[in-house]
Amino acid sequence: MARKAETAETKKSEGVSLLLRMEGFFFKLKKSIDGLVDSYCRLTRIESVEARNLVSRKADSLMNKGRYGKAIDQYNKLIRMGRQDPVIYYNLGHCCEREGMDEEAEKAYKKAFELDKSLADAVYRLGLLAIKNEDPKTAVRYLSALTNKNNKSFDVLYNLGVAHDKLKDLEKAVESFKKAIAIEPAYSKVHKRLGYTYEAMGKHEAAMECFKKAMELEEI
Repeated sequence: MARKAETAETKKSEGVSLLLRMEGFFFKLKKSIDGLVDSYCRLTRIESVEARNLVSRKADSLMNKGRYGKAIDQYNKLIRMGRQDPVIYYNLGHCCEREGMDEEAEKAYKKAFELDKSLADAVYRLGLLAIKNEDPKTAVRYLSALTNKNNKSFDVLYNLGVAHDKLKDLEKAVESFKKAIAIEPAYSKVHKRLGYTYEAMGKHEAAMECFKKAMELEEI
């Protein structure tokens, strides 16, 4: 009886020992799996960053080479990969505009500005798109917003004058063209535009002076 009891006790002890060893094994296995998962996560994050950088460089290279359609594909790929960068959206807008995809360009420029409120170039491009698409009222809104922050940009003032002229707001057009001339007096085109505006106002002598100045500048 004593031997049987001893045997049972030994088996019980061995069972407990085996259970403990198994628990230890599974604990170590879990730690190893957790470590592998962490390593995988770190690795995939590194690969994702590197992949995004490669796509970004490829997109920029294609854009700089004038291959705008291919660049659009790469910029959209970057966005699908999770990049929310205002420069990417601005470049996408630029490429879309070059490809005649004005609606897509407008969306991209708006997103760029949404991500970076200091990105004046995006607002400027939106203004130019509005002029191109015969929406001078919207163009005035965008370009006026820029002049409120910085009224020393020739391009902004010139195109604001064009937008006012299209709206038949001739006094404001004259004002914008004159400000542009003060910044860049040697640009003949702005003198011509001012001349046309004066002519529309019935100020023929002033118009002739502007046309004369434009011709002088073109002969230089």
